Amino acid sequence: MPNWTLVEGTLSDGLPMRLFIGERDGALAATCLWDDQHPRTQHEFLGRLGAPNGAENSSVLADAARQAEEYFRCTRISFDLPFRVEGTDFQRRVWEQLRLIPFGETISYGELAERVDAPAAFRAVGNANGRNCLPLFVPCHRVLAARGKIGGFTGGIGLKKRLLLHEWTVLNRPLALS
Repeated sequence: MPNWTLVEGTLSDGLPMRLFIGERDGALAATCLWDDQHPRTQHEFLGRLGAPNGAENSSVLADAARQAEEYFRCTRISFDLPFRVEGTDFQRRVWEQLRLIPFGETISYGELAERVDAPAAFRAVGNANGRNCLPLFVPCHRVLAARGKIGGFTGGIGLKKRLLLHEWTVLNRPLALS
């Protein structure tokens, strides 16, 4: 049975950020980022995970919520949570590589394609990124188009920029987006 929670916080820019987090069978199954410029509704999230089962407490959700709050407060740069992802073998390889991109770092779709031993498959890598059901926890926002262009993001380009700027601010790095 699915279970989910909503975490609210602010990024380093001081603006609100909300994160729906869902779990199924003891592992994270879906997330949905939401801010005032890129609103998402509870119904959109329910469509991804299904109706919540509020009858049981979930230690996975509690841990995920705590870790997300720490990320928002600039005190967490990595996540240690169990994931349940459904996809092709190729998609799962891409998602696993996404988890290895360090906080505040970016790579290109081409670099990611090389990391999954499919150097010509940068478009397929982009499609796998778009199907990532755990944004933030599986950091697809850290992948840029060629020559450092921002590229797409399920939550919108503005939201992708906010997440990258948040991470660069935490690390005191110069802001460098095309």
